[in-house]
Amino acid sequence: MEKEAVILRGEAIKEQKKRVAIGEAEAIELVQKATAEALERLNAANPNEAVLQLKVLEAFEKAADGKATKIIIPSEIQGLAGLAAGIKEMITADATQTEPADSPAQPQA
Repeated sequence: MEKEAVILRGEAIKEQKKRVAIGEAEAIELVQKATAEALERLNAANPNEAVLQLKVLEAFEKAADGKATKIIIPSEIQGLAGLAAGIKEMITADATQTEPADSPAQPQA
């Protein structure tokens, strides 16, 4: 009797692990299908470069949530950083050009 109980307990544990694995696999499949559908919809919308850059940044944000031990920065993001620096320079240059002068320049002796 004790031998049968041990065998039944082992079979129950085996069945439980199998069902948990099947449930996890189904959950992963659902997430992957949803991701694929989102990508198909995004492609169907014919996105411009700005939308694609935004999606890259969103993916980067998820990668940098603190769970990753290594972060690889794609070259597109490096280019985006250069673009941001260029825009900042343009804004700074515009601001300095439009500032009114408080007093005329005094010649130095």
